[in-house]
Amino acid sequence: MKKTTKLTLTLLAVAALVVVAILVADAAGNKKDTSSSSGNSTSSSSTSSSSSNNEAVAATITYNGDGFSSSADSIKVGDKVRVVNDSDQSLQFDSDPHPRHTDNTELNVGEIDPGSSKVFTIDKAGTWGYHNHLSSSQRGSITVTQ
Repeated sequence: MKKTTKLTLTLLAVAALVVVAILVADAAGNKKDTSSSSGNSTSSSSTSSSSSNNEAVAATITYNGDGFSSSADSIKVGDKVRVVNDSDQSLQFDSDPHPRHTDNTELNVGEIDPGSSKVFTIDKAGTWGYHNHLSSSQRGSITVTQ
């Protein structure tokens, strides 16, 4: 066999191994527990996906595609809040003001796919506005007391 043929076959084999390794790593990544932190939160609040449906929450905020509804107007510091996307479109749940999201970064949950939910904790007292970053006229607020 010619030297160039051997080199070509070796390079093809290496390329095939790289492709297989990438596919295996991607498949393993898709099987991981989705309760890891996500979104664009810069605080110490925890955010998890709908895989934690048994998690006790003090309030549930539901998005239906037209706006938000909440199961509670007021919660206590340290309580967990679940955001449910009960629509057929993506939701990007973030704190006010739009587009900076700086009032309370604990609310910067980020994107929630249709039919999914995320849970986060609020550790700062106050009344906090939130909105759908993808449609900023869709807003709500929650009051957090000591």
